[in-house]
Amino acid sequence: MNIVLTITNYIGIIAFAVSGAMKAIRKGMDLLGVIVLGFTTALGGGIISNIMLGIHPPINLTYLPYPLTAITASAATF
Repeated sequence: MNIVLTITNYIGIIAFAVSGAMKAIRKGMDLLGVIVLGFTTALGGGIISNIMLGIHPPINLTYLPYPLTAITASAATF
């Protein structure tokens, strides 16, 4: 069951990173803007929910594969 949750988590991170990156591309941003917007779109909700639950530092920032997946998906979209 844990592998299913892990896979769906990565699918969600990639989907939201691509969504944020596409919005940045439509606004005419450069590569840095695309990566920043894709990153914050993909991981922003998890960071806010972790802070509200009292999890410090947020897991989405400390577990390195999550930010790397968001950055890679955003850069690949560009």
